[in-house]
Amino acid sequence: MRNTGFPLAGSIAIMNCITRCAFVISLAAAYTASAQAPGDPAPDAGAQPWSFSITPFLWAAGLDGDTAAEGTGSEIDTGYSFFSLDNLDFAIGLGVEARKGKWTVLLDGMYVDFSDSRAGSLVATDAEVSGGYFETSAAYPVANIRGLDLIFGARYVALDASVRLTPGPSGESRKSWLDPLVGARFGHDFNDRWSVVLRGDVGGFGVSSELATNVAAIVGFQITDAMALRFGYRALQMDFEDDQFVLDAILQGYVVGLTFDL
Repeated sequence: MRNTGFPLAGSIAIMNCITRCAFVISLAAAYTASAQAPGDPAPDAGAQPWSFSITPFLWAAGLDGDTAAEGTGSEIDTGYSFFSLDNLDFAIGLGVEARKGKWTVLLDGMYVDFSDSRAGSLVATDAEVSGGYFETSAAYPVANIRGLDLIFGARYVALDASVRLTPGPSGESRKSWLDPLVGARFGHDFNDRWSVVLRGDVGGFGVSSELATNVAAIVGFQITDAMALRFGYRALQMDFEDDQFVLDAILQGYVVGLTFDL
């Protein structure tokens, strides 16, 4: 039977993620029907060259929630602190943007490795979750709202989970799934140096996972014409379950990276 003892803090964080995503997407949906005004000249996208940027980043995230492998379950609580990531064993990520005319293609991927040990009065628990995701999506600007883009795409997730109870059973499982996603992002330049990007998306919808929510707030500082520092906060919640694998958890923490324009 699935463990339903999801931490209260994790539940509140998930609801905050859903609320933020819903707010952003409702704004986008309210204006999507606004078509380009008659008589406005359409830009010649074919005459514009592609432009590219890459962003290596570190997502110093904590993982909180429940996982189970082959029927053996455990709660994961990383006790998140930016300066004490005892449960984050390894993390590396890369983002790529390709822009042409009004269209932007977004590629994003990351690999992480978490482990958690708990010593109870009767049973000791060791749990490990490792793997990553790869996300591909497209963004298109919403009419009449400068800086707001609609996003649609897919996120592929591949994870390994192992749970060992001492004394007691142990289990290992490997699972991958592909989720559709829809959302929006808003970008604003305060001046020549400072900018901000807010993003929210939802996915899953029962296609593979039950629900996946993703929100991020990233501040940018332009160091040179071709390089910018990015830092902010991101939260990704995933709820997936089948006979061999369960993950109902939220991955959240600070993000820092460098963007290079090519």
